[in-house]
Amino acid sequence: MERGLRQGDPLSPCLFVLVVDVMNRMIREAVRNSQISLLLVGRDKIELSHLQFADDTILFYPQEEETVRNYNRLLRCFEMMFSLSINFEKSNLIPVNCIQEWVSRMCQLLGCQEATLPVRCLGISLGANPRLVKTWKPVIDKVEEKLSL
Repeated sequence: MERGLRQGDPLSPCLFVLVVDVMNRMIREAVRNSQISLLLVGRDKIELSHLQFADDTILFYPQEEETVRNYNRLLRCFEMMFSLSINFEKSNLIPVNCIQEWVSRMCQLLGCQEATLPVRCLGISLGANPRLVKTWKPVIDKVEEKLSL
């Protein structure tokens, strides 16, 4: 008898979505309980804690060490609950207007690398100027390539 699902099993994506939804709910509950502070973005102060798409999760937080520590605890609990492991070595901390000393300390705490904008996420260049043609050139090329088949 084997444990788990085979890769490519049709049930696998459904189970993954259910598991990742638990992470979403854990984060929302931590925000509700003031364990994680929201990042306020732009003039309209849009509140962000995280974004998820497929197997990618982007966490947003202000320059507060306690929020980072609580995110770290939450992610470790998530790993233990589902016997999964988050590859922090493949994860990045992308600071925006943060003190370098704080960034270095948080990277060490999380076991991740520092990255700078623009960064590619789901094939899109985040942090790049959306008005420039060179930002969209790789996406346009990929779509044209698929259309020519």
